[in-house]
Amino acid sequence: MTKQAISLLLILVFGAVARGADSPDFDRDVAPFFEQHCVRCHGEKRQKGDFRIDTLSKDVGTGHSVNHWLEVIEKINSAEMPPDDEPELPTAEEASAITEWLAARIDEGEAVRLATREAVSFHRLSREEYANTVYDLLGVNFDVTDPTGLTEDSIWHGFERIGSVLSLSASHVEKYFAAAETILAEAYPEKPTEPFLVRKKALDLRGGPSKEQIAKLEEQGIADKVRVDMWPGHNLQGGRPGPGKRFEVGGEFKVRLQVSGLKPKGGRAPHLKFYADKLDRILYEQDILAPEDEPVVIEFQTHLPAGSHSFRVVNDVPGPSILPRSGRPGRKPFFSLAEGRIPWQLKLTDEEGVPLYPFLILDWIEWEGPIITDDAKARRDGYVAMDGKTADQARAGLEKFAKRAFRRPPTEAEITKYLELIDSEIEAGSDFVSAVKTAMLGILCSKDFLYIVEGSTTDQSGTINDWELATRLAYFLWSTMPDEELFALAEAGTLHETGILQGQVARMLDDPKARRFAEGFPRQWFQLQKVGMFTPDSKLYPEYDKYLERSMIRETTAFFAEVLEKNLSLKEFLDSDWTMMNPRLAMHYGLPQPDQDVFQRVSLLPEHNRGGILTQASILSLTSDGTRHRPVHRGVWVMESIFGKSPPPPPANVDPIEPNPVDSPKATVRMKLEAHKADPNCASCHQKIDPLGIAFDNYDAIGRWREVEKVQNGVGDDPKVDASGELADGRAFTGPEEFKALLEADLDAFNATFVKKMATYALRRTMSVDDRSDLANIAESSKESGYRLRSAVEAFVLSDLFQTR
Repeated sequence: MTKQAISLLLILVFGAVARGADSPDFDRDVAPFFEQHCVRCHGEKRQKGDFRIDTLSKDVGTGHSVNHWLEVIEKINSAEMPPDDEPELPTAEEASAITEWLAARIDEGEAVRLATREAVSFHRLSREEYANTVYDLLGVNFDVTDPTGLTEDSIWHGFERIGSVLSLSASHVEKYFAAAETILAEAYPEKPTEPFLVRKKALDLRGGPSKEQIAKLEEQGIADKVRVDMWPGHNLQGGRPGPGKRFEVGGEFKVRLQVSGLKPKGGRAPHLKFYADKLDRILYEQDILAPEDEPVVIEFQTHLPAGSHSFRVVNDVPGPSILPRSGRPGRKPFFSLAEGRIPWQLKLTDEEGVPLYPFLILDWIEWEGPIITDDAKARRDGYVAMDGKTADQARAGLEKFAKRAFRRPPTEAEITKYLELIDSEIEAGSDFVSAVKTAMLGILCSKDFLYIVEGSTTDQSGTINDWELATRLAYFLWSTMPDEELFALAEAGTLHETGILQGQVARMLDDPKARRFAEGFPRQWFQLQKVGMFTPDSKLYPEYDKYLERSMIRETTAFFAEVLEKNLSLKEFLDSDWTMMNPRLAMHYGLPQPDQDVFQRVSLLPEHNRGGILTQASILSLTSDGTRHRPVHRGVWVMESIFGKSPPPPPANVDPIEPNPVDSPKATVRMKLEAHKADPNCASCHQKIDPLGIAFDNYDAIGRWREVEKVQNGVGDDPKVDASGELADGRAFTGPEEFKALLEADLDAFNATFVKKMATYALRRTMSVDDRSDLANIAESSKESGYRLRSAVEAFVLSDLFQTR
């Protein structure tokens, strides 16, 4: 007998029992409890926390309010509800009886809930996944963020891949169609762009000298020694990449620059930024440290779509610009700092020859491309028959393409449909290659490519098959389609075997593509998309710039990657004696700067006041606004990301925290928050939320440590920071270190949150009441392995939760 049949039988049996005289009755057994203790604050007249209990479905286990009833159980079990200030509180026995009654109804309803789920589920690929899949399928780096790319994905609590919010509208379809045409045009161009190698020397870039002066320099044999001196903020037009004005199709290009980077004492290194004007995108950036007489060659590869392009090279650091007459280079070519400048111009070095400002010295820029790698060619091989062009070749190519695009073997009906499309195109006058590309266009626009499809109308077991397992695993750890090894195991029907699945998890985590998981999951879990949402006020935080912002985000994702690679404990996220850092971030933190502009692991001392993710600038800044830190928002972030709980929304018409009056004593944000606690509608939530944020009051809006809080208005001295507090359960702390210690003491709670967030990311859906047992089992496996990250990932993949719908 199938699980479906058993479930339906149980429904009938329980239904018969429920009709008996002793069957549970909501109005008789539990409604009086809620009427006495809950409805006064969560009923028709008042809805504290935007929650109303009297309108929840009385069908506790199978109605539309199951998750809300589960929340009620959690609130009663944790003694949060009813609150202590209620005039009459239930006894422990009364509260326990109510939660047991509700839990029993929820458990009884599981069979019904499972039996009524959709037979097939569809989860649209995110923009990032679409781009990765297109590359692995056809070797084309399609830029989904380009203005002509794909529509931005909807986000749910930071997650960018939740199937229920990734809708598909008519505008989406148009975008996908245009994208597929662009991708196929680049993979199989009608007239490929001729490869070229072009170098633009300093004289081509700097401007200034006349043709006569250039000729004179060439006669003297020193034209090649001319260099471009780039002051802070210098914005140099980098010209076009090749001899032509426009590329008919997109492609890959290599860019090389020869530069020196000179750093003043105690100052910042010059920062090279290579920017594409029409794409409105930074193609490359890096701090440059290289002696004037020992320049380095920087090389990077980038994708450029069809069209014309222009570029800028910028020394993106603060400092004196070249706009004043005393800063301009004039017609005199620049050769070296040692030659000095005209007396009325700004000096470049001090008396000892040390640079006074962060200078870039640029010698040349070189473009090479379009580049078609062997890897890209291999990915396109076998789809389109360039020779022979027979019906058999068309079928073989389409079967191979559809199998990889759909992540499963195509049906005969599907292949026949596309072959008929090829025939109709040829009859209409298209050549063979164009006709095949039209069929491929149809495949790239089909639901089976754009969606991850799981389930079947004929198989109600709930267990995903090996093809679906390969796809789920690949998009979880790689954010892309399965590779040939996963496809082969799915074909053999052995991927689901425990030993093989364990080996694949280890292999995939060791693969470079696992960096997508190491970057994508923490970005979504910690909601790092919000970093920079409120740009810090340049008057209050003049040192803040976009490179610092990107470095903040990179610290957190690099930290996660280090924990993953080394299989460290989850407790490292709460506190650690190390972090990942580059020179820009080290300067921001006031720590010794690494020599190279790469993220590397550095040790931390207690006096550095860092460790774990909670004291990283990315987290501290995303929970601030452009002028000040926000303890309440920081507390909400901790509650959601660390404890896995979402606080209720604030009540309507609550006054915001006002700026400090100019004639009043200076007050900290914490002092002003006390006014909110006086409002009974706010007090209960603030009591739980505020301490979680106040613990980090020693960090300002951009994550710098401080002992006093800088208050813009008011009289008197700036007040000292008070980061002490007490959690809702009575545990006290005096600052961030003691607060992190309290979190470590309750590592199981964070472990459970991590498992839930990972499952949400991997399964592309919210966790439901029916996932509780599976999540608890995975969390227990994580605990048994010492809370180690890779081990937790493996336990999750091997679980029933990962392998069922």
